[in-house]
Formats: sequence, C-alpha cells, structure tokens
Amino acid sequence: MLVLPHIFSSGALFQQNTTLTVSGLSDAGITVSAELTDAAGAVITEARTTAASDGTFAMSLRTPDASMTSYTLTISAGDERHVMEDVLFGELWLASGQSNMELQNECQLDAAPFFETLNGCVIRAYHVYNIEGGSSGMFPAVPDPMAFGEWFSITDPDSPAKLSAIGTSFAKTVYDMLRTCGQDTPVGFVNACWGGTGIRSWIPRADIDRDAALCRRLREAGFYTDPAKWNSFGHSNAQQLSCQYNLKIHGLLGVKFRGMLWYQGEYESWDEPMLRLYRDCLSLLHRVYKSLFSAGEHFPMLCVLIYPFPCTDEGDCYIGYVNQNFVDAAKASPDEFHFMPIYDLPPVWDFPGNHPIHPLNKYPIGRRLGRLAGAVVYGQDGQSNPAVLDRFVHDGSRLVLHFSVPGQPDALLRFGGIRIGQALQTDEMRQVRPIGLYLCGTSGVYVPAVCEILSHDTIALTHPGISRPLHAVYAYSSMEEGCNLWAGAYPLGSFRTDDRPYDPQDPASLITIECKPWCDPTRTSVWCDSGCPGVTDVFYRPVWHPSDHSEVSHDRAFTLDSGSIRIAQIPDHKASLPHDAVIGAYVESYLYNRLDLQSYASLRLRMLCAARVTLSLVLTVQHADGSMETITLTAEKTSELHHRWADYEICLNGLPSGEIIRMEFRASLDEAYYHFVNLEGFVLVPRGECET
Repeated sequence: MLVLPHIFSSGALFQQNTTLTVSGLSDAGITVSAELTDAAGAVITEARTTAASDGTFAMSLRTPDASMTSYTLTISAGDERHVMEDVLFGELWLASGQSNMELQNECQLDAAPFFETLNGCVIRAYHVYNIEGGSSGMFPAVPDPMAFGEWFSITDPDSPAKLSAIGTSFAKTVYDMLRTCGQDTPVGFVNACWGGTGIRSWIPRADIDRDAALCRRLREAGFYTDPAKWNSFGHSNAQQLSCQYNLKIHGLLGVKFRGMLWYQGEYESWDEPMLRLYRDCLSLLHRVYKSLFSAGEHFPMLCVLIYPFPCTDEGDCYIGYVNQNFVDAAKASPDEFHFMPIYDLPPVWDFPGNHPIHPLNKYPIGRRLGRLAGAVVYGQDGQSNPAVLDRFVHDGSRLVLHFSVPGQPDALLRFGGIRIGQALQTDEMRQVRPIGLYLCGTSGVYVPAVCEILSHDTIALTHPGISRPLHAVYAYSSMEEGCNLWAGAYPLGSFRTDDRPYDPQDPASLITIECKPWCDPTRTSVWCDSGCPGVTDVFYRPVWHPSDHSEVSHDRAFTLDSGSIRIAQIPDHKASLPHDAVIGAYVESYLYNRLDLQSYASLRLRMLCAARVTLSLVLTVQHADGSMETITLTAEKTSELHHRWADYEICLNGLPSGEIIRMEFRASLDEAYYHFVNLEGFVLVPRGECET
C-alpha cells in the first residue's frame, strides 16, 4: 500500500531551495524511499525512511534552485511506486481566504485579454476542491491529509478560467518581474479558499486550545465548536472551528511556501462580535502557518483590505474595524504582515451575481500584491507596505497628521509623498477633493474634512464649522467607494485617530458616517442601496435630480472652487420666460447616504446670480407613523462676494426627529436677469461646535 496526499502528483511546482517533506501511508515497517531525478535520469537528491507501526511515514528532500528544468520524483514503498512527472521548482505562494480570493478568472470582465498575456508563461496552480454538499457538507472533524486537489498549468486551454483571479494575476506579476531581472523562474500558487468563512475555521483546533486566553474568549462568544455537535449546523457547517484547516490546509503539510496571500474578513463584518477577536486570531494563524509552511526566516502575509459593503439591514458597516486589524499587524510586525488597500478601485461588477461584497477588480489587486512581493521578498526597490498613520497632534483649529511606511521610514521621500488622487495635482483651480476623509469635533459628528498637504508625510485637517477638531477617520465604517488619498506607491492605509474599541453596549463607540457626496459638487453619482426590497446590493444613482421645469448640470466654468451645481430653467422657445419662475434641484435620502440634517446647526453655501434671487431649502420629513411633513427654510444672505456670488446660511435648528427623505433647493428668480443659479461651497456645521 502507498497513499500520498494529492498535492504530490504530476505537474506539480514546489518551492525552490528549501525542504520538501513527502508524507503518506504505507504498510507498517516497510522501507519508503524518495528519489528526484533530472531528464537524463541523474539523481539530484534522495531520502529513505521506515513506515511507523500505524503505516505513516515522512521524509524530507532538499529542493534544487529554480529553473525551467523538469524533474521526476519517484516514491517507492516495497513493490509499489508513485511517479510524479514534470515537476518544477520555483516560487510558490499560498493563496487563501474566502470568496474574493476564490473568485475565478472566468468572472473577470477583462479575462480574455488577460489570458492572452499568459501565453508562454510557466505558471502553475494547485486547487484544493470543496466537498460535496457545499457549506452544509460533512467536514472532517480532524485534520485530513488526503483532501482532494489538482495541479493546473496556466497554459492549458481550460485551466485559467477556473483558477483564482487574484492568484493568477499575482503569479503573472511575479513571473514577469523575475524574468525582467534575468531569472527564469517558474511561479505557482496553491488556492485553498472557501467563500463566506471566518478566520477561526482556518486555524488548527490544537493551536487554539493551546492559546488559553483566545480559547476562553472564543468559548465566551459562542464560537468554539463542541466536537459532540460536529456537522450539525446545516449551512453553518463551513464555519465550524478549524474545519477549513482540517479540509483544505492540513493536506498541504510538507510543502513550503515563500509567503501567503490572504483575502478574508468579510465574514467577521457580518458576525460582528468576531471582529473584536480578529486581531488575535490573525496573529495565531500567522504563527501557525509560518511554523508549518515557511521556506525561510520570514513568512510574509500579504493581506487585502475589505471593500465596503453593508453588514446589516440598517446599513451598518464595520469594514473599518476589520481592516484596522491588518493595518495594526503591519505596524507591529512590518517584516511579516503587509496589507493592500483597494477602496480606491471602482466597484466593477458582473450581472447577475452583483453584490458589493464581490467587486470584480481582481487583476489590479493581484498586480499590486505582486509589486508588494517584489519589495518584500525579491529585492526590488519598492515600497514594502502602504503608508499608515504614525501620529497626530491638535494644533488649534487644525488636526495635524503624520504618516510613515512600516519598516521603511524614508519611503515617502523616495516613492512619492501624500497626494489627493494617484497623479500629482498641478492645477490648483481644479484640485481634486479628498473622498473618504472626515473630521469631528466635540459633537462627535464626522463631516468631510478640508485637507492641506504640508509635506511629503504630513497633512492638516480643518473644517470651517469646527474650532477644536478632535478626531479624523479615512476610509472607515462608511459605504463610500473611490477613497482617493495616496502616499508613495500605494493608496493610504485606512485610519482612525479615535482608538476606542467598539463596545456594543455603547452605541456612540461605533464610528458611523453618512456619506454626503452632495457636499462636493464635482461628484455626479452616489453609491447607495438598490431600492429593491430585500436586496442588499448597491448601485450608482445621480446625486442631484431636477425639480419641475428645471435642469441640473455640473458646471466647471461658473465656479470659485473646482465645480458647482447649475440649476437652470428649461428654455421654452415658444413663449417668453416668466420673471417670477421657481427653479430647483433635490437630493434624495438613501440607505448608506441618509440626510441626517438633525445633527447639524446650519448649512452654509455659495450662490451665483444672487441678485434678486430668493433661495430656500424644502425638506420632506417622514415620521414614525408614516405621515409626511414639508418644512421650508429660508437661506439668509451673509455676505456679498465678487462676480455675482454671495454667501448664504440656512439654520437647521428645530428640525423634527423624523427621517428626512428629500431636500430640495429652490430659487425664486423674481425679475432676475438670468434664469439659472449655481450652488457650491456646501458646509454642514455640526451641533454643539464652537465655530471658527
């Protein structure tokens, strides 16, 4: 008898210049040998052992340097032989996590042109298959060394479509990079993923049990699976403690990896109490996997940050808290943990199957991870982590924040400083505004921040309605895509200056932000709920809608800033335009983009063509009993500006507690020469703030 784990099969690619431990089952007491030979039959390395009384055996071989040379690995036990042909040695990575790592090439909209770039590439992938029954299947209660998997060559016609898109893109990036450096190195990855699984399912039970503090906390939170109830949880069987390790990881033992790609954490956003245990679980997972699989002194773990998606029917979003674990890990251990932001990428989707939890921007993510690996592992002159918040100080009406790259204090000088948008901005009049950057004062209400870049690693945040800013957040607990702060070679890492842990007994401790894209007239669309009952998708919708007899456009000609909202009367060519016309535009409230104006004392703005124009704000409020109320607020002119502009302020005190479902700006022209107005410079002043 001779039984080997499936990863020891023809067409394999193993890590170069390390040990490869071949294990399996044979008859007790029998001699088992392993022999690696080249194409000419010459023995490169060999090993021999005796099967234990239970038939198990393990023997280690030293693997050769990377090359395009194809080897044969023969395992013999008595009269039985297992021959592995076409074995390569190169760079091998473990790619694990949940569905975003699992998402296949065939789901990518740009898969066809990407496949063309793979021609001639020596890239291989081992895919560990799921079990029958899906998430409700019968998972092994103990580690299974024989879980089924299969090796694929990227040049096989039918292989790329079914493989991990991130894994394939990453491998292609590393392959090209090594080729550019003159190294003919095969590259591969092992794809071991399961959609919708929590981190606790990927850690061996024995290691969790040895961590008494973590084990106790898991038990207290109800996340420790009772062995007596194993596989009795229906669709949640896939979440059982250690079940994914038992099924998908244990069968890889003996194989070494250069490092690990990790794209997981969405499940902890749904399973909210788990996010408070995530950091400890992440550290334990890394320690265990490093001890089992590391090919060298370091075992770099390259983690992808989680894309915004709604976690509850009320629109709560805990993404910032999950992502903070990866950022904190990189700050604490910059040689071992690395992370990659992706919230700047557009949420490209296929349809059907659309969902914000599964953006189809996987190839850019794979390329970013490949570049990161170049700096971390392969000696490339590059940035080894995105920049993170280093420290902050209160400076009167400013909050000054300093950033650095973990482990590379000079990186922002070498690879480019902080900027808004990926490219450097040269036209001050068209300066891009920061997206996802918020500031709060004593009220605790976060508002879009004004950002001044002071140096390559320092910014100052202010808000005209906050005299003593206390805290800032970026890309945090908010359904906001397109966050656009960069520092060096990568997007800036998400951050918060308020380090209070989330306490479910204290709702105020949860950082929640209602996005307000209407405050930035240059933004034409809002990312919001689908509007379909029971559907948790998000879609783009217009920020502004025209009122009756009006039209709305985004104007970059008539502006004192980077753009304004132009509200105009629709021309009537058959009759003269009335001089007392009312024009308007409105913004709707959406889940994830609520009009929570009750949190603010006033709204400030600028208006063009202010002479002989009366501006008002009309709010539609829906009360708890379903009744509707319309409230009209008059905008008071506070100062005249040049070029027919004027400042206005609308008092928001005394608003009822119902949900504001619509706000409409109305302009009564009343003998005005022009039949349009432009609005810009929107500033919400939180209640209870001492204004600057």
